[in-house]
Amino acid sequence: MLWVLGILAVIGLVLYLLVFDVWTVPSDDPTASAAMEPTLHPGDNLLVSRSSDLKPGYLARCVDPDAPGRYVIGRIVAKAGDSVAVDELVVVNGKRNPSPHGCVEGKVNMRHPTTGEDVVLSCGVEDTDGNEHEALRDMAHPQATLKTKVEPNKFFLVSDNRHIHLDSRDFGQVPTTSCQHIVYRLWGETYFDAKRRFTFIW
Repeated sequence: MLWVLGILAVIGLVLYLLVFDVWTVPSDDPTASAAMEPTLHPGDNLLVSRSSDLKPGYLARCVDPDAPGRYVIGRIVAKAGDSVAVDELVVVNGKRNPSPHGCVEGKVNMRHPTTGEDVVLSCGVEDTDGNEHEALRDMAHPQATLKTKVEPNKFFLVSDNRHIHLDSRDFGQVPTTSCQHIVYRLWGETYFDAKRRFTFIW
Protein backbone atom coordinates (compact mmCIF):
# COMPACT_ATOMS: atom_id res chain seq x y z
CA MET A 1 0.00 0.00 0.00
CA LEU A 2 2.81 2.42 0.86
CA TRP A 3 4.48 1.68 -2.50
CA VAL A 4 1.24 2.45 -4.33
CA LEU A 5 0.75 5.69 -2.40
CA GLY A 6 4.36 6.65 -3.05
CA ILE A 7 4.03 6.01 -6.79
CA LEU A 8 0.79 8.02 -6.93
CA ALA A 9 2.45 10.87 -5.05
CA VAL A 10 5.36 10.91 -7.52
CA ILE A 11 2.98 10.86 -10.51
CA GLY A 12 0.98 13.70 -8.97
CA LEU A 13 4.14 15.74 -8.38
CA VAL A 14 5.34 15.23 -11.97
CA LEU A 15 1.94 16.25 -13.34
CA TYR A 16 1.96 19.34 -11.13
CA LEU A 17 5.47 20.39 -12.14
CA LEU A 18 5.25 19.63 -15.86
CA VAL A 19 1.61 19.43 -16.98
CA PHE A 20 -0.86 21.21 -14.66
CA ASP A 21 -0.96 24.04 -12.15
CA VAL A 22 -3.57 24.07 -9.37
CA TRP A 23 -4.98 27.57 -8.86
CA THR A 24 -7.77 29.12 -6.82
CA VAL A 25 -9.76 31.99 -8.37
CA PRO A 26 -9.30 35.05 -6.13
CA SER A 27 -12.27 36.89 -4.64
CA ASP A 28 -10.74 40.32 -3.94
CA ASP A 29 -11.88 42.10 -7.14
CA PRO A 30 -15.68 42.45 -7.58
CA THR A 31 -15.41 43.44 -11.25
CA ALA A 32 -13.16 40.47 -12.09
CA SER A 33 -15.54 38.17 -10.19
CA ALA A 34 -18.55 39.44 -12.15
CA ALA A 35 -16.66 39.28 -15.47
CA MET A 36 -16.00 35.52 -15.20
CA GLU A 37 -19.66 34.68 -14.69
CA PRO A 38 -21.35 32.38 -15.57
CA THR A 39 -18.40 30.02 -16.20
CA LEU A 40 -16.26 30.60 -13.12
CA HIS A 41 -16.80 31.89 -9.60
CA PRO A 42 -14.49 33.21 -6.87
CA GLY A 43 -13.06 30.34 -4.84
CA ASP A 44 -13.12 27.83 -7.70
CA ASN A 45 -10.14 25.47 -7.54
CA LEU A 46 -8.90 24.89 -11.07
CA LEU A 47 -6.47 22.80 -13.07
CA VAL A 48 -4.57 25.05 -15.47
CA SER A 49 -2.61 23.45 -18.30
CA ARG A 50 1.03 24.51 -18.57
CA SER A 51 0.94 23.82 -22.33
CA SER A 52 1.49 26.82 -24.60
CA ASP A 53 -0.75 25.37 -27.33
CA LEU A 54 -3.75 27.70 -27.05
CA LYS A 55 -6.33 28.72 -29.63
CA PRO A 56 -9.54 30.75 -29.95
CA GLY A 57 -12.35 29.32 -27.86
CA TYR A 58 -10.17 28.44 -24.87
CA LEU A 59 -10.75 30.07 -21.49
CA ALA A 60 -7.34 31.30 -20.41
CA ARG A 61 -5.50 32.58 -17.36
CA CYS A 62 -3.02 35.27 -18.46
CA VAL A 63 -0.58 37.49 -16.63
CA ASP A 64 -2.29 40.80 -15.79
CA PRO A 65 -0.69 43.45 -18.05
CA ASP A 66 -1.40 46.12 -15.42
CA ALA A 67 -0.35 44.17 -12.31
CA PRO A 68 2.51 41.64 -12.71
CA GLY A 69 2.11 38.83 -10.22
CA ARG A 70 -1.64 38.71 -10.72
CA TYR A 71 -3.76 37.08 -13.44
CA VAL A 72 -6.68 38.01 -15.65
CA ILE A 73 -9.19 35.48 -17.01
CA GLY A 74 -10.76 35.71 -20.44
CA ARG A 75 -11.97 33.77 -23.45
CA ILE A 76 -9.49 33.80 -26.35
CA VAL A 77 -11.59 34.99 -29.29
CA ALA A 78 -8.95 36.15 -31.76
CA LYS A 79 -5.28 35.70 -32.59
CA ALA A 80 -2.66 37.67 -34.51
CA GLY A 81 -3.97 39.18 -37.75
CA ASP A 82 -7.67 38.82 -36.88
CA SER A 83 -10.01 41.80 -37.02
CA VAL A 84 -12.29 42.02 -33.98
CA ALA A 85 -15.44 43.96 -33.13
CA VAL A 86 -16.78 43.46 -29.59
CA ASP A 87 -19.73 44.85 -27.63
CA GLU A 88 -22.33 42.45 -26.23
CA LEU A 89 -21.48 40.23 -29.21
CA VAL A 90 -18.20 39.11 -30.77
CA VAL A 91 -17.47 39.50 -34.49
CA VAL A 92 -14.15 38.14 -35.80
CA ASN A 93 -13.11 38.77 -39.41
CA GLY A 94 -16.64 39.87 -40.21
CA LYS A 95 -18.30 36.75 -38.77
CA ARG A 96 -20.32 36.72 -35.57
CA ASN A 97 -19.84 33.81 -33.20
CA PRO A 98 -22.99 31.68 -33.56
CA SER A 99 -25.32 31.07 -30.61
CA PRO A 100 -26.85 27.62 -31.18
CA HIS A 101 -29.17 27.72 -28.15
CA GLY A 102 -29.90 29.37 -24.82
CA CYS A 103 -28.64 28.45 -21.36
CA VAL A 104 -30.58 26.39 -18.87
CA GLU A 105 -30.96 29.61 -16.88
CA GLY A 106 -32.18 32.11 -19.45
CA LYS A 107 -31.75 35.17 -17.20
CA VAL A 108 -29.16 35.98 -14.55
CA ASN A 109 -29.65 38.68 -11.91
CA MET A 110 -26.49 40.48 -10.78
CA ARG A 111 -25.43 43.51 -8.76
CA HIS A 112 -23.22 45.79 -10.85
CA PRO A 113 -19.93 46.08 -8.94
CA THR A 114 -19.38 49.72 -9.98
CA THR A 115 -22.82 51.30 -9.93
CA GLY A 116 -24.44 49.05 -7.32
CA GLU A 117 -27.50 48.70 -9.56
CA ASP A 118 -29.28 45.40 -10.12
CA VAL A 119 -28.95 44.21 -13.72
CA VAL A 120 -30.68 41.38 -15.54
CA LEU A 121 -28.50 39.67 -18.14
CA SER A 122 -29.57 37.15 -20.76
CA CYS A 123 -27.54 33.94 -21.00
CA GLY A 124 -26.84 32.27 -24.31
CA VAL A 125 -24.55 29.47 -25.43
CA GLU A 126 -21.95 30.71 -27.89
CA ASP A 127 -19.69 28.77 -30.26
CA THR A 128 -16.11 30.06 -30.54
CA ASP A 129 -14.12 27.97 -33.02
CA GLY A 130 -16.02 24.81 -32.06
CA ASN A 131 -15.92 25.42 -28.30
CA GLU A 132 -19.38 26.01 -26.84
CA HIS A 133 -19.62 28.11 -23.69
CA GLU A 134 -22.15 30.31 -21.91
CA ALA A 135 -22.05 34.10 -22.24
CA LEU A 136 -24.00 36.86 -20.48
CA ARG A 137 -25.30 39.92 -22.36
CA ASP A 138 -27.56 42.94 -21.98
CA MET A 139 -28.80 43.64 -25.49
CA ALA A 140 -31.14 46.40 -24.22
CA HIS A 141 -28.16 48.39 -22.91
CA PRO A 142 -25.25 47.41 -25.15
CA GLN A 143 -21.64 48.34 -24.49
CA ALA A 144 -19.85 50.62 -26.94
CA THR A 145 -18.32 48.66 -29.82
CA LEU A 146 -14.55 48.32 -29.85
CA LYS A 147 -12.94 47.51 -33.20
CA THR A 148 -9.30 46.54 -33.57
CA LYS A 149 -6.83 44.22 -35.27
CA VAL A 150 -4.85 41.72 -33.21
CA GLU A 151 -1.12 42.37 -33.14
CA PRO A 152 1.59 39.72 -33.77
CA ASN A 153 2.14 37.31 -30.87
CA LYS A 154 -0.96 38.59 -29.07
CA PHE A 155 -4.40 37.27 -28.11
CA PHE A 156 -7.62 39.25 -27.74
CA LEU A 157 -9.51 38.18 -24.61
CA VAL A 158 -13.21 38.68 -23.93
CA SER A 159 -15.00 38.05 -20.64
CA ASP A 160 -17.82 35.49 -20.68
CA ASN A 161 -19.83 38.28 -19.05
CA ARG A 162 -19.89 40.61 -22.05
CA HIS A 163 -21.69 43.41 -20.18
CA ILE A 164 -19.69 43.60 -16.93
CA HIS A 165 -16.28 42.82 -18.33
CA LEU A 166 -12.60 42.87 -17.49
CA ASP A 167 -10.88 41.89 -20.72
CA SER A 168 -8.90 43.23 -23.69
CA ARG A 169 -11.37 46.10 -23.96
CA ASP A 170 -9.99 47.26 -20.61
CA PHE A 171 -6.33 46.20 -20.44
CA GLY A 172 -5.48 45.61 -24.11
CA GLN A 173 -4.22 42.57 -25.99
CA VAL A 174 -2.08 40.07 -24.10
CA PRO A 175 1.13 38.25 -25.14
CA THR A 176 0.42 34.68 -26.20
CA THR A 177 3.27 33.45 -23.99
CA SER A 178 1.58 34.89 -20.87
CA CYS A 179 -1.51 32.66 -21.14
CA GLN A 180 -2.38 29.15 -19.98
CA HIS A 181 -5.51 27.11 -20.68
CA ILE A 182 -8.02 26.61 -17.84
CA VAL A 183 -9.23 23.04 -18.35
CA TYR A 184 -10.95 21.66 -15.25
CA ARG A 185 -12.69 22.71 -12.03
CA LEU A 186 -11.87 20.45 -9.08
CA TRP A 187 -14.41 22.06 -6.73
CA GLY A 188 -15.76 25.43 -5.67
CA GLU A 189 -15.39 27.29 -2.39
CA THR A 190 -16.65 24.16 -0.66
CA TYR A 191 -16.26 20.58 -1.83
CA PHE A 192 -19.94 19.93 -1.13
CA ASP A 193 -21.28 22.24 -3.88
CA ALA A 194 -22.04 19.56 -6.50
CA LYS A 195 -22.70 22.13 -9.26
CA ARG A 196 -19.11 23.39 -8.96
CA ARG A 197 -17.32 20.08 -8.53
CA PHE A 198 -15.44 17.96 -11.12
CA THR A 199 -16.41 19.88 -14.27
CA PHE A 200 -14.55 20.47 -17.52
CA ILE A 201 -14.22 24.12 -18.53
CA TRP A 202 -15.18 25.03 -22.10
